[in-house]
Amino acid sequence: MRSELNVINQILEMATNESSIRAVIRTNLFPKRQYLHSYEFFFVVNDVEKYENDIFKDCFGKRILLYRGDKNYPEMIPNTKAHLMVFEDGITLTIDASDKDTFLSRFNREQPHENVWIGDTFKKLLDKDGLLPEIERMEETQTIFAEKPSNEDFLGTCNEFFWVLKTFSEYTLRKELPSAMFYLNIAVRDLLNKMIRWHIYLKHGSPVDMGILDSNMEKLLEKELFDLYKKTYPVADYDEIWKAYDVVIGLFHKVSCAVSERCGYSYPEETEKKMLRFISALRKKA
Repeated sequence: MRSELNVINQILEMATNESSIRAVIRTNLFPKRQYLHSYEFFFVVNDVEKYENDIFKDCFGKRILLYRGDKNYPEMIPNTKAHLMVFEDGITLTIDASDKDTFLSRFNREQPHENVWIGDTFKKLLDKDGLLPEIERMEETQTIFAEKPSNEDFLGTCNEFFWVLKTFSEYTLRKELPSAMFYLNIAVRDLLNKMIRWHIYLKHGSPVDMGILDSNMEKLLEKELFDLYKKTYPVADYDEIWKAYDVVIGLFHKVSCAVSERCGYSYPEETEKKMLRFISALRKKA
């Protein structure tokens, strides 16, 4: 596997020799995680359309995958040609090619679709024309969570949770497995995770790094609660799905009550009881 220095030298050699590339910025500067050897670069270019082609095909070694993120999600990365590449030696490279203004918009967090998939650390490696300001941001801030819900946000999340739980139940009772699993593992879980994030932040009393897609949850959540959280992932069996549903309800109740107590809000106990009775009645009719 190539070293980090070797990868950077290959990038700079290619960029130096290619006249359309005017600047190179490395982004997402913290790839040294277990099982991840990923390097991401932004090329400021004077001919964006040139990078519509597979211009990097023979530049960086034996490639086994090219994924064009700009083609799948053009609204998220406007005026950008995104080449995501996997190589036989275990290295992955992402090269986004765009013009100066688009890059600066991204660097300054002005793009409406900026999210956790876009690294917010930057370091300028090459600037042939001196066209960019000083570009260096070495502190990751994307996944820091420090949000106390308003009473309206808290109640709104609880009500949405019970609504999507009802919808999940309807799909499950009709034995429409893909829809049932989508609602449990995405729609319901998004709201459960949201309440858990509030709980973790309020419990710690200071900003917490939740990690991309809440990947640090196991480190931050109390062990007995995370043990419950693991049981919310069912296999594709309807009896097991209903067991996971029961765990989801219990866990949501625990963390929601903890949040409401710390914030001085009232947990909607009556709504919970009535909605659970409603879902229970649906199950009995099935």
